[in-house]
Amino acid sequence: MHKHQWRNLVFSLGLSALTPVIAQAAPAAIQWRTQQTYTVKPGDTLWGIAGHFLVHPWQWPQIWHKNPYIKNPNLIYPGDRIVLRYGANGEPELSLESPFSSGSHFVELRPEMSTEPVPTISTGEVMPFLGSPGVIDSKKDFAQLPYLAAAAKQRPTYVTGNTLYTVGLDKAPVGSRFHVVALGPELFQAKTHRSLGYALEDLGEVTVRQSGHHATVQLTKIRREIDLGERLVPVAKTAIPHYFPSAPQQAVEGHIIGQLEGNPALTVGQVVIIDQGSANDLKLGNILQIQRGGAVARNAVTGKPFALPAQTIGNLMVFRVFPEVSYGVITTAKRSITVGDEIHSPGQADVPAPQ
Repeated sequence: MHKHQWRNLVFSLGLSALTPVIAQAAPAAIQWRTQQTYTVKPGDTLWGIAGHFLVHPWQWPQIWHKNPYIKNPNLIYPGDRIVLRYGANGEPELSLESPFSSGSHFVELRPEMSTEPVPTISTGEVMPFLGSPGVIDSKKDFAQLPYLAAAAKQRPTYVTGNTLYTVGLDKAPVGSRFHVVALGPELFQAKTHRSLGYALEDLGEVTVRQSGHHATVQLTKIRREIDLGERLVPVAKTAIPHYFPSAPQQAVEGHIIGQLEGNPALTVGQVVIIDQGSANDLKLGNILQIQRGGAVARNAVTGKPFALPAQTIGNLMVFRVFPEVSYGVITTAKRSITVGDEIHSPGQADVPAPQ
């Protein structure tokens, strides 16, 4: 994986370590940087732009509803100028000065533009996982999925372009696409050890070429070795996401319980699975702190074991949510992150800006 590429893309603005300034009328928890204006450039992201004004970029939603000028955070374009001002009541306002605005009022109808609005984040290494097969409840459910049944010429493995025949896709229309999947690791809630289902490993993709009782499919993408007997799940339609990093509305406590890439030590740009989901009110874009506890020192006076407090070692952003688990991408890391590390709602302490 291109860790440096992720770092450059997602956080292309390189949030600078400027001294935070507390706006006099701002809520106490919101810390402002010294920057007063920023002109949007190609390649910028809303996360990065927020980092020019806020110590905690994920706090932007707390002031967004007070903003009288920027009507939609997904309609910011390169060339727009964002200015931090203070209203009559002394509260901060982020106004938008645009080549396509009249005064300080945003014009909703822009002329046809060749450029796209600034995304919330650059998808980078997240994109392959946005439409990934996800999670299945049980081995029994997995066994009931459609599967690759036969080939005109059997091979040890199959490659892009090979034609295969299936069972279970009787009503699949020509042109429909399916993930080829294997049963991945079982996922457990860390505290109770209750099963949360199984992660599905994405091996590749097939497209239906001829419908019928034994529908004909063609291998169109291969990520790992594919053999007969592999199961099939529909490819979900995915668009480039437009969600903005934010703190969860409810307190969240959980653990990293899995990962999708087989690396024992995880770092920026890699995807993890956590044991919290929509049932815990997690939303797309929620930022969580990654903590590691369990270190024990010796009490210098009593000589007894002394449990040290948990240390924040990084952050992740939730980008795909299921009922009881979620996928997150690591956005900052002070050290290697591993399965079993704790995740928590962001505290009031300074969350390190991504570099």
